[in-house]
Amino acid sequence: MHKPARTWLGVFMTGFAVIVALFLVTLFTQPAEGGLTRIGRVSEDAFGWRSVPPDIPMAHVRGWEPADADILVIGDSFSMYYAWQSPLVAAGYKVATTHWDRSGPLCADFPAWLTSIGFKGRMVILESIERLLPERLEQAQGCKTMIRRPLKALPVPTQSPAQPAPGFRLNWESPLTTGLITYLNTRQIVKTDGVVDVEHERFGDYIFSSPVADGCRQFSSRVCDKSLFLTADRTNRELQPRDAEFMSTVAHRAAPVKVMWMVVPNKTTVYLDTHNAAAFVARSNALGVGPDLFAMAQEQRLRIIDLYWPNDTHWSMQGQLYFGNRMVDAVRAAGLEPLP
Repeated sequence: MHKPARTWLGVFMTGFAVIVALFLVTLFTQPAEGGLTRIGRVSEDAFGWRSVPPDIPMAHVRGWEPADADILVIGDSFSMYYAWQSPLVAAGYKVATTHWDRSGPLCADFPAWLTSIGFKGRMVILESIERLLPERLEQAQGCKTMIRRPLKALPVPTQSPAQPAPGFRLNWESPLTTGLITYLNTRQIVKTDGVVDVEHERFGDYIFSSPVADGCRQFSSRVCDKSLFLTADRTNRELQPRDAEFMSTVAHRAAPVKVMWMVVPNKTTVYLDTHNAAAFVARSNALGVGPDLFAMAQEQRLRIIDLYWPNDTHWSMQGQLYFGNRMVDAVRAAGLEPLP
């Protein structure tokens, strides 16, 4: 065989061997189920949750159109599971759930907008994750009129959101290099004592890992002394007392409909930056704009394993039910009983 042919064949076989090796590593890398493991390309086997979720009967995973509900929830991804709302449904309330993307900012004509969508109920719950609330409030302060169009509720899940932790399956769908990148990222996190910013060529420093004090009392993942977090939790503007004051204004504007704000603390606030938004929380409590989920989360994170999923930014189903039951308490404390 001529030397050029041997050289070409050697290059081809080397390349083929590399491709096969990358394929096999990715094939046997468990597909990421959590938002943080997926975007960060971090091992699901290491950071996936393994706790047993509580039962959420499908009879309680229900939604009504706004015109038929006595509680309207405008929320974000924390509300899309229809899980924290299930205790309200179990208590007899008819709950409609929609997303901020569908409602748009809460402009000055918010009360008239409620009438325009046919809402005849008695309470609106405004659920928002902490990191996105400053932007939502700033948009609300800068607008006069909400878009007048029929508002549809979010689709109701076809199965209970309380499902067992995903088991291992072969990874046929990820790009060829995913397995190697996942291995390298996970190894760096496990071997590093401090914070690791996980780089992504498209998203940049989108997530980070950090040690968590008493982490194995709080997370069920195999690597439980550390967890994954969203960088935006720390880079987005911190909530301030003036935000609580505007939230109170929005609530009073809607009278006689009761408005209750449901501010979900960032995962980072709960497990790392525990004093974040403290002045906002104090002012919110003084104004009574909604239940103090920040204090509840601090109280429960050492009592409820996986209050937030270790591989995601969201509450686990344990967290969903805990906070949902606290919302039932808050709704009842506000004097709202379910209609017969």
